[in-house]
Amino acid sequence: MLFALQGLISPSTAVIRIATLVLLLAQPSFGEFVLLYDGTGLPASQPWLGFAGLGGFAQQTSVADGVKLQTDLPASAGYSNYLLPSVLKNAAFPTLNSNLGFELTFSLAVTAENHISNDRAGFSAIILGSDRKGIELGFWTNEIWAQASTPLFRHAEGVSIDTTVRRDYRIQILNNSYTLFDAANVLLTGSTRNYTAFNSFPYTQSNFLFLGDDTSSGAADIALGKVALQSDLTAVPEPTSIALLSCAFLLAKLWVRKRIC
Repeated sequence: MLFALQGLISPSTAVIRIATLVLLLAQPSFGEFVLLYDGTGLPASQPWLGFAGLGGFAQQTSVADGVKLQTDLPASAGYSNYLLPSVLKNAAFPTLNSNLGFELTFSLAVTAENHISNDRAGFSAIILGSDRKGIELGFWTNEIWAQASTPLFRHAEGVSIDTTVRRDYRIQILNNSYTLFDAANVLLTGSTRNYTAFNSFPYTQSNFLFLGDDTSSGAADIALGKVALQSDLTAVPEPTSIALLSCAFLLAKLWVRKRIC
């Protein structure tokens, strides 16, 4: 402000410098955001996710705004950040620290789903942190539910919802809890699980994610859109913080105007 009063810099430059200083002092650095799949072509053609299928019929087709994945009961198929146990598709995949928080977002419509067990689903989303704790959620056409860890892989808490409608889901892991959102709406929440009692990949793997059909007891026809990952939620400013920064910018501008009048 003194520089502006003395004519050394213009008032507009002073405002910019004040706002920059406020941003530097008040805004934390952003956690790592990774667009795992941009919704065009096949996910495996992009750097972060691989595709694998086992047994039965599994077919993926590029469609508008995403990929269509169809599986029958004998098949297991889907997308993961791992190609093999301990082999990431992209070595730059971020560490998922539950104490700092992380979240997986994806656009999904479950057009059809079939299962022969109440404890299985034709489409599942799995996300595990660096401590190998996380959550597996099963998607039916009328319910989303969590897989229990005790007893292992049994139908636990769930929510009734029409999943045939395309929705933007977000699975957030923070400390020992998970929360499933549909856009900004909370659908389901609970404790994270440790599935390492299965004693095999992928549940013994750190920093793991999967989207697809992971069982020979389920089948599905789904449309998957954009998939993204945000790590270190503590470093992402809340909307209120952004609003305060905007107010600070405005106040700085008014203060400089007052001082030079």
